[in-house]
Amino acid sequence: MTIHKSTWGLLALMSSALITACGPTSSTAAPSSSHKALVYFIFTGYAAPYFAPMAQAAKQAAHDYPNLNLKIIDANGSASQEITDIKEAVANNAKGIILNPVNGSVTAAAVQAMHQGVPVVAIDRDVNSPAGRDVFIGDNDKELGYLQTHHALQYLISHHVPTPWHVVILQGTLGSSTAIDRLAGAMTALHPYVADHKVKIVLNQSANFETGTAQTIMSEFLAKDSNVQLVVASNDAMALGALTALKNAGIQAGKTTYVVGADAQPQSLTAVAQGTQLDTVTHSPFVEAYWAVEAMNNILRYHTMPPKRFPHGDVIIPMTLVTSKNVSQIAGWGTPQVVPPLPYGHAQSHKVSNS
Repeated sequence: MTIHKSTWGLLALMSSALITACGPTSSTAAPSSSHKALVYFIFTGYAAPYFAPMAQAAKQAAHDYPNLNLKIIDANGSASQEITDIKEAVANNAKGIILNPVNGSVTAAAVQAMHQGVPVVAIDRDVNSPAGRDVFIGDNDKELGYLQTHHALQYLISHHVPTPWHVVILQGTLGSSTAIDRLAGAMTALHPYVADHKVKIVLNQSANFETGTAQTIMSEFLAKDSNVQLVVASNDAMALGALTALKNAGIQAGKTTYVVGADAQPQSLTAVAQGTQLDTVTHSPFVEAYWAVEAMNNILRYHTMPPKRFPHGDVIIPMTLVTSKNVSQIAGWGTPQVVPPLPYGHAQSHKVSNS
């Protein structure tokens, strides 16, 4: 079920009740640095714009939760660097690790950290084994892939676009849970149409979640075959690359070829508003990261883990399918004005700082 933007407001209104029930999450006086719990916040890095709101959220949360000493580490898109960072965290007696995995190859290092008594909260991308983290906070990527693709297929039907539809799929970083699950969701939507010979998948390739890579792949393909009705890009960065390639090839996006993405990247919100990109899906990296800090605070301060209503410790971020009908209501990256409370344990809402 898709949870729309209005959910953020409802959750925010509920926050006062949660505060009353659970109590405040931090004392009024900030603890001295020697008494703060050292927590490594290891994320993919600033190279991809999607991850910048994570660091912004971590910086704000460090202020809002002064009992935690958050050390923000940029892995620069390198799984080997993340493995080194995880080992460094353990060696430096970190009390916890918040981990945004580059890909599944960091799982063994995360499992080792857990074995050594360091709790791990994974965000946005999951590790390959539940033994490598206590909590996962992110979207349901299979549902996301299905949402963006199903909407596009229904649009093609309603606008009487002749079949078979030639479909290009641009996958994300190979080996990442995000890429794997979004592809699975897209294929779930596409499969009945493939079986009925209404869809022909003419290209299915990783563009590593990168705009430039997607543009190159798409340009090379269009030079050989310009008969494409739909491009399913697993994120907006790749959707934007595909849009540029289509424009350079003289193909009018939104008229003869339709492009879908995910993440609510600001440029893609503009493209949706202008009609060149058909849809995107929000899942707020800011909220993911903020909830991860609250989850770690629950572990370290209150020894609280996600209750049974969160199977496998998965805490799913609300998502919104964004089209021309609702794009004016969506902020860049799906960041709300107020972060709703983590939906369990000791938590409260926080206004998003503009700093």
